[in-house]
Amino acid sequence: MINSLPKWIMVVSGLISLLGLFVGISLYVSPGTFIDNVDFSSTGSRYLAYMWAARQIAIAAIIGFSIVRKSAVMLRISLIAYCLMNIQDVGIGIWQGDNGLSIGAAVFSLLSALMIVVLSKKDL
Repeated sequence: MINSLPKWIMVVSGLISLLGLFVGISLYVSPGTFIDNVDFSSTGSRYLAYMWAARQIAIAAIIGFSIVRKSAVMLRISLIAYCLMNIQDVGIGIWQGDNGLSIGAAVFSLLSALMIVVLSKKDL
């Protein structure tokens, strides 16, 4: 049985995947772009930035692979992981007083949750 994903979910998920790849690569190249008040010249900070980058790229790649395969089940699972990551980012943003992080992560949490609900309701 060939799975068919709604076009809007494929487009939005594709954009999320590309954004994740961009963020991950940027974290490898210039992590200071994301957090101003951290000294990334230290080995420990750079190590954490690389771990963050690896996770961003991994989630982005899995979402992208799900789209290429047109697998609703795989996409739903990868979006659940992405949504959970963003929910945690909302909490981190609130705790650190970073309204930009909180608002951005909340938008992506709601967007991914909406796609999860649509994929769950549709018998693909």
